[in-house]
Amino acid sequence: MKIKIFGLLLASSLVLAACGNEEESANEDTTETEGGPITDEETTDEDQETSTDYGGTDNDAATEENTEDGNEDSSDESDEETSADPSGSSDPNSNTSEEAESTETDGTSNDNSDSSSSSEAGSETIALEDISLTADDAISLAEGEAEGDLHEISFENEGNGWVYKVDLNNGSEESEVVVDHDTEEIVDVRTEQEDDDDNDDQNDVVDYGSLNEAYDAIDEAIADLGGGEVREWSLSMDDGVAEYDIDLIYENQKYEYTIDAESLEILNSEQDD
Repeated sequence: MKIKIFGLLLASSLVLAACGNEEESANEDTTETEGGPITDEETTDEDQETSTDYGGTDNDAATEENTEDGNEDSSDESDEETSADPSGSSDPNSNTSEEAESTETDGTSNDNSDSSSSSEAGSETIALEDISLTADDAISLAEGEAEGDLHEISFENEGNGWVYKVDLNNGSEESEVVVDHDTEEIVDVRTEQEDDDDNDDQNDVVDYGSLNEAYDAIDEAIADLGGGEVREWSLSMDDGVAEYDIDLIYENQKYEYTIDAESLEILNSEQDD
């Protein structure tokens, strides 16, 4: 009986010892697992965490912030430059091109203006409607410069422009007063002494106030010819008759008319070859 009991106890001791060894083995396995060598995967994870903790992700975020700030500054500078140049163009040739065009335009305008003035001054003829200063006004201007009776008046182009030449005689001297048609100014006075043999014949004095205007006489000649422009005209006495001598250009041909200043009768007309 005692032997059986001892055997049971021994068996129980063995079983307990076996269980204790299994628990110790399990504990050792757990300890080795937890405190064992770190694998590559764990090292990578830790590096990543360390990188995040010490400037990894946070530093990247800071870098992105700086980059955005830099872009904003660059954008602001670009906006300021654009504001300084509203056209948005930084091409240095732009202003040069505009200045060249302006200079070229001004030069062309001045050339055309000078050419027009030169053409008008050097023109061989003038349209009747373009004669703005009347003969009566030209005579009044001349009489304010020199004394004497009117003996002759003419209208012609001297090369510098159209002028009236008014001949006045006071018995002792004869004066030719030149009146500019455009400026209505006295541009010249030519005076010479009258010879004793050249007495002031009253038959040579032109009483312009009692005669038809030069405009009417020229208009009569143009109507008879069918057109034309004035090349020159003059008024003087011929054997006691006041006559207009009018030269016209029509279709590149020259025509001469003699018209009675009192009646506007055409005394003579011919084509000048």
